[in-house]
Amino acid sequence: MYTYDILYEAMEEAIRQGCTWCGELNRLIKMLRYPPGGRTISVFVGLDDMDNHTWTPRQSQLEVRVVIDGRAVTNLYHIYTTPTDPAAIYFAAREQITNLCTPESFLLARECINNCVNFHTACQKPNPSTLLPDRVIDCSDPENPKLILTHDKQQGIYLTLSYVWGLDQPLKLLTSNLTHLLTHGIPLSQLPQTIRDAITVTHSLNHQYLWIDALCIIQDSHPDKLLQICQMSRIYRTSYLTIIAASASTSREGFLSHPRSPLPPSARVPFFSPRNSKTPGIISLLDTHQSYSPNSTTSGLPIEPIDTRAWTLQEQVLPLRTLTFDSETLKYNCQTEAISIGQALCRPSRVRLPRILAFSTATSNPRTDELSPAEQWEARVAWTEIVASFTLRWLSYEGEKLPAIAGVAEQFSLATGDACYLAGLWKRSLVPDLLWRVGREKELDPKSSRPAKYRAPSWSWASVEWGVYYDNATRMVDVSSYKQVEVVDCWVSLAAREAPFGEVTDGLLRVKAAVVDVVSVRWVDDRFEVTVVDQEGRQTHIGDIYFDDIRPRTGGIAIAILQWDADWNGEGLVLEEVSDGRFRRIGMVDAYQVQWIYNLEAQMIEII
Repeated sequence: MYTYDILYEAMEEAIRQGCTWCGELNRLIKMLRYPPGGRTISVFVGLDDMDNHTWTPRQSQLEVRVVIDGRAVTNLYHIYTTPTDPAAIYFAAREQITNLCTPESFLLARECINNCVNFHTACQKPNPSTLLPDRVIDCSDPENPKLILTHDKQQGIYLTLSYVWGLDQPLKLLTSNLTHLLTHGIPLSQLPQTIRDAITVTHSLNHQYLWIDALCIIQDSHPDKLLQICQMSRIYRTSYLTIIAASASTSREGFLSHPRSPLPPSARVPFFSPRNSKTPGIISLLDTHQSYSPNSTTSGLPIEPIDTRAWTLQEQVLPLRTLTFDSETLKYNCQTEAISIGQALCRPSRVRLPRILAFSTATSNPRTDELSPAEQWEARVAWTEIVASFTLRWLSYEGEKLPAIAGVAEQFSLATGDACYLAGLWKRSLVPDLLWRVGREKELDPKSSRPAKYRAPSWSWASVEWGVYYDNATRMVDVSSYKQVEVVDCWVSLAAREAPFGEVTDGLLRVKAAVVDVVSVRWVDDRFEVTVVDQEGRQTHIGDIYFDDIRPRTGGIAIAILQWDADWNGEGLVLEEVSDGRFRRIGMVDAYQVQWIYNLEAQMIEII
C-alpha cells in the first residue's frame, strides 16, 4: 500500500498540465459530492491480489482510495500495458489488438487454438474421423473456393461460420445453381464480404473446409432445409472451430477490416520497476465499472449485431471452440477459457453450455445415467438462461422460433437423457418449466404479443413474442422441497416427425388442479394485485399477476396454482376459459399464504 497527500488546488494544476491520474482522482472526488476546495486529499493505492476476477487474463488489480476529511471512496482498476513496456514482466494484461487482418493476428489466433487442443484437459479433442456435413466449401485456394459434395461419407476437420444475414444474400445455394457451383466453383466476386472474410480466415488458420449455411443448404428446397436444420446441432458441435462474425450487422459488411478503436484507459501512469528504477514503464488503468463498448448491457457484455439474432444463439453456444471477431478485438472461447488474442483484457464470455452438456455427441447417443443434483441444477440454470437470452433476440420469420433453438434443445436432450421435449419445455421439469414470466424488454406493438399464426400452445414460452425469464430457475430442482399438482397428460403435434425439436402444429396440457375465479385485478405499486373469494366468502388479496401481454383482464379469468412450498407460497397460471373445462394461458401468478386453496376440490382442466 502506498499513501500520499495532495492539496486539491495542486491536483487541479496537474490536471491542467495533462495528468490523467489526477483527472481520475478528481472524478472519484466528485463522487463524494463534497466541496474539496482548500482541503488536503489523502490517496491510498495498493494491489488487490484476490484471484476472483471474471476478466481475463486473471491478474492483480489496482485499488485506489481517496479520503477527504474522513469521507472516502474506493475504486478498482484493471492494469494493462504494451508487450514491450518495462512494466510488462509484472502485469499480464496487454493492450487490445485492433488490426485483425494481419499475419501476426492469425498467428496469435493459431496459438490460442493450439494451446487449447494440446493442453486443455477439459476441452474435447478434435476428431479427424468426424463426418463432414453434406456440403462444405474448399478454401485451399481462397481466391477460388469450391463447393464440395461429401455424400455424407467423407471424414475430416472443418470450420463453421456464424453471422448475420441482414439483407438477402447476393449468392446462395439454390436448386437452379447447385450443379454449376459444384462443377465450376464459387465466384468469389459474387460473395458478400463476410463470407469472403470467413474463407480468408479458414485458409489463414491452415484449414481446408468451411461450412456456411447460405452456400451449404439449398435455400429453396424445403426438404433439404429441414434435413440440414435437423443436423444443426451435430454440424456445430463436431466442427473444429466456429468463426463468429460478431461485429457485422449484414453479410455485406465483413468483419476482418471492421474499424476498431484502441481501448480508452481511465488513466496512464508511470511504473517504476524494482529492478530498474531509472527507466519507468507506463501502465494503463481501466475502471472495472467502466463500459468501454458504446453498446453494452447492464451485465457489462457488449451488444454486437450477432447478439440480436435468434438463429445465431445456438451457433454461439454449441461449438466447442469459437473465434469471435467483435467490435473490439479478436477473442477465443472454449470450455476452459475466454481470452483475447495477445493477452488483451477480455470481459466475461457470453452464455455457453456448462461442461456437463458439452460432452461428445458424435455417436448421437443420449445419456443413460441419472444427473446428480448439482448437474440437474447446472443444466436447469443453463437452459433457463439460454431461453431468456434467446427470446430477447429477433427472428425474420415468426414461425422459426422453435427451429432456431432446436439444435440447443437436441444437445440438452442428449446430455440429460430427457427425450420428451414439449415446444420449449421438458417433461422431467414440466411444472416449473410452465412458470415462465414475460419480461417485455422488446419493443413490440401491444397487439403483437403473440404471433398472428399458431406457433405453440399458450403454455409454452414459444407462443409469445416478448422476452421471457424464469424467476424459479435455481430453486425448482429438488422436488422434495415443494409440492406440485398432478400433470395428467401433455403432448404436442410435430410439423415434421424428422424434427422432434422443431415446429409444432398443436398441443395440449391436462392437469388436475383447483381453479379459483378472480374477482378483481388492481395496479398497485408497479404490479397487478389479484383478489379472489376464499372459502369463507371473503374477498382476499392472494398475490401478484404477471400478464403475458399488456392488456390486463379485470374479469372472466381464473388462476390454478401448480406448485407450492412448505409455507404455502405458490406459483401458478392465470387462465382464460375458452370453452367448458378448456383454458388458455394469459399469465402467471405468485401467491402467498394460500393453504386454503389446496383444500378445494381439484378438477381436470385442459390448457391449449
